[in-house]
Amino acid sequence: MDGTSVIETARGAVHEWQRDHMGHINVRAYMEFHDAACWQFYSAIGLTPSLLRSGELRLAAVQQNISYNRELFPGDVVAVRSGVLEAREKVLRFRHVLSNAESGEICSNCDFTVVCLDPQTRKSRPFPETVLARARELLIPPSA
Repeated sequence: MDGTSVIETARGAVHEWQRDHMGHINVRAYMEFHDAACWQFYSAIGLTPSLLRSGELRLAAVQQNISYNRELFPGDVVAVRSGVLEAREKVLRFRHVLSNAESGEICSNCDFTVVCLDPQTRKSRPFPETVLARARELLIPPSA
């Protein structure tokens, strides 16, 4: 992803306890970095913790597609950058790119699809216009 329409949403280090029996970090750890990035991403587009706790709306993750490009090892420092693939009235698709902060190599991509829900009816509802406007500022090409 180029730097024009993405934001940094997570940064961290790989820990020894995340290593699996093959010597590199377990797939669960990649997902933990992507999950941490979600909450920063949501807040950045206006889906703040206070809004989500208010009961006005909820989010439902309906699909996640992850690819693993490079191994990570204990001690590696990582960064996640995020951009929006699609921002529809009730659906957001966005991508997290997890990179080795030292080498710049992309280690994993994760595409998320989330739907905005009405907490009372448990049916989809439109995202607030301010959220969609901010999300659209972060649009990236699907091939990014």
